[in-house]
Amino acid sequence: MNIINGLSYLPRSMRQQLYFGIQTVIGSRVRPVWEEFLSWERLTPAELDQAVEKKLSNILEAATTGSEYYRNFNLPRRSGETARQWLKQFPILERLKVRENFTSIVRDDLRSQITSREVNSPAGYSWLMVKTGGTTGMPTTVVHDANTRDWGRATRLYGLKQCGFPLGKPYIKLWGSERDLLQQQISLQQRVLQALHAEIPLNAFRAREEDLQRHLKVMLAHPEIKHLMSYVDAAASLAIFIRDKNLRVPKFETIMACAGTVTPGYRALLEETFSAEVFDKYGSRDCCDLACECKSHTGLHVYSPQAVIEIVDEQGRECAPGQSGRILVTMLNNRSFPMIRYSIGDLGVWAEPGACACGSPFPRMQSVLGREDDMLSTQDGTLQSSSFVRHFVGVSLNRQLIHEWQFEQTGPKDFIFRYVPLKTEGLEEDLNRLKQSIRLVFGASANIEMCRVNEIPPSASGKIRWIINRCHKLQ
Repeated sequence: MNIINGLSYLPRSMRQQLYFGIQTVIGSRVRPVWEEFLSWERLTPAELDQAVEKKLSNILEAATTGSEYYRNFNLPRRSGETARQWLKQFPILERLKVRENFTSIVRDDLRSQITSREVNSPAGYSWLMVKTGGTTGMPTTVVHDANTRDWGRATRLYGLKQCGFPLGKPYIKLWGSERDLLQQQISLQQRVLQALHAEIPLNAFRAREEDLQRHLKVMLAHPEIKHLMSYVDAAASLAIFIRDKNLRVPKFETIMACAGTVTPGYRALLEETFSAEVFDKYGSRDCCDLACECKSHTGLHVYSPQAVIEIVDEQGRECAPGQSGRILVTMLNNRSFPMIRYSIGDLGVWAEPGACACGSPFPRMQSVLGREDDMLSTQDGTLQSSSFVRHFVGVSLNRQLIHEWQFEQTGPKDFIFRYVPLKTEGLEEDLNRLKQSIRLVFGASANIEMCRVNEIPPSASGKIRWIINRCHKLQ
């Protein structure tokens, strides 16, 4: 056993202290931010409203004075106007607007450093370029400053706590790993942090039969680990594999289901297969974690210290509880790249107002009606999470060359990647790299047709589907 792996066997309280100590060394202020986050849990509803009002007022002021993009709208605060009333004056920030106005959104005093979406993030713990996974078929880049990164870390810690395995409690993480596919090692810092979390990583991008057998073997070898964090469709794929093969089942107490829509069918499948309590966690790369279920399972609590969420109809009017509408996110901690009323690309529904049995004062969404991408099929018939496509297109190969895309599986090893180009320089190289990446998942014999189109065609329902499987349907 090497020294790094040995860290996971230290007492949990010691690992917690080491985690925060390492974060401090690298320049993060996550410890005081985490303590502030927890203090918001203890607020009364009236105190919470006041705290949100103050934070929202500060970020709107920072946006209108420090960002050229918002300054050009000329949005003065009217006398006696609350921050929430002022917020309604701001235009909705669509992803296309972020792409078109990227540098003007950047805070004035950072614009000399952040001159385009292609610049590299500086060394050290500073601002970071964040490329989204293209969940709406339109990859986007935003900037997170150090404070936003700290709050992002705090929201992740809070999600672990909500789902029953707070910092230091062991869990298995079934998550996408491009480095594993490429047989690259993760950094020393990441390995240390994994050990301090007592996290056992498994690659959700590997889902052929032998991969699922390997995942299952690891889970069964650790019966002492009672918690699972997973892409929802990766966990569902494993559950279907176990059920269809009539295999021995690992038992978990809780499952944090992320990076997809937790449909009633998925929830029932995971609960029945793993005898586990399923928690729906909602977030994104561009906005960090935003909400999570509590043990009462009466909706997802919005992380009030992190964001203000609106749910609006097609005319931009506020939706009543029980009425679905699109989700707008105002990030409360990112002054360097203000994201005000950002349309994240998902639909949501507010829960009926009222206190939650768990005691949290944070508001609740009844549900998030996000994308319901098809899962994909490997050649041996197992189901593969579609998250890897979004990752490669929107994150690792996101060079701002593709405007929109759609990935369709037409046969066991046949695929069509449709794309609307944004630029042509470097595009052929990007498409070849994407082909290679897809073949890492589906095998060297996979046939991938790259199809340039003028627009992505809608489905029969009129909605655009970004990932489609024509050769297999989830039963």
